[in-house]
Amino acid sequence: RATSSRTDSAMHAAMTKTATVTMAMTRMPANTKRADARRVRASAVHRNEVDVELDRRSMLLASAFAASTTLGGAQNALAAVDVGSKAPEFTLPGTAGDSVTLSDALKANDYVVLYFYNQDGSPGCSIEAQRFESAIPQFTAKKARVLGVSMDSLEKHEEFCDSKGLKSFTLLSDNDGRVSEAYGADLKIPIFGRFSDRQTFLIKNDGTIVNHWLERDSSMASVKTTAHVDQILAAIEAA
Repeated sequence: RATSSRTDSAMHAAMTKTATVTMAMTRMPANTKRADARRVRASAVHRNEVDVELDRRSMLLASAFAASTTLGGAQNALAAVDVGSKAPEFTLPGTAGDSVTLSDALKANDYVVLYFYNQDGSPGCSIEAQRFESAIPQFTAKKARVLGVSMDSLEKHEEFCDSKGLKSFTLLSDNDGRVSEAYGADLKIPIFGRFSDRQTFLIKNDGTIVNHWLERDSSMASVKTTAHVDQILAAIEAA
C-alpha cells in the first residue's frame, strides 16, 4: 500500500505540473507563442544544418580512409605523387581570369603551394582559405605562390572569393577531377558525389614535391588555426 501511495502521489504531482504548464501556455499572448514557435523552428533548422555538415565531413573522412586502405585504389595514386617525385603538370582555369599552368608558376617562383580542398563555402574550407589569404605576404616574401584546387565550377569559385574576401591568391577549377585524381586527391562518395581530398603539396621550382600533408593521416596540422600555414612556411624555411 505504501508503494502504491507513493506512486499515486508522484503521478498526481506530474499531472499537476503538466496542467500548470499547459495553463501558462494557454494564457500566453498569441504573438509570444508565435515567436516561440519561430525560435523552435529556427533552432531545428540550425541543428539540421550542423548535422548535415558533420555528416558530410564524416563521410569525406571515412571515404578518404577507405580509399587509402583499398588495394589498387588511391594508395597507388598517392605512392606515385609523394615526396621526391615530380609533380604532375596541369593547366587549369582560375579566378580573376587567371589560367594557370604549373610549370609556368614554378618558373616564376621558388615554390608552389598546391592545396586541394573539399568544397567552396563549407566551414572548414572557408577558414582554411582565409588562413592562406592572411599569410600571402609571408608566402610572397619566400617566393612561394599559393594555388587552391577543388572540383567546384569557376563561377562558384568567384562567389566563394567574393563572400570570403579572398583577393590575394588564385583558386583553380578542376571541374572534371582529372588533376585531383593525378595527385591522388580524388574522392568519390555515395550520395554526396565527387570531391577533392584535403591535401597540400609543396613543390620546388624544379618540379619536385618536397613536402606532402594529408588531413586523413594527421600529418596536416589544423586548418582552423594558423597551424597548417605555419607548418608550410616552416617547411619552406627548412628546404
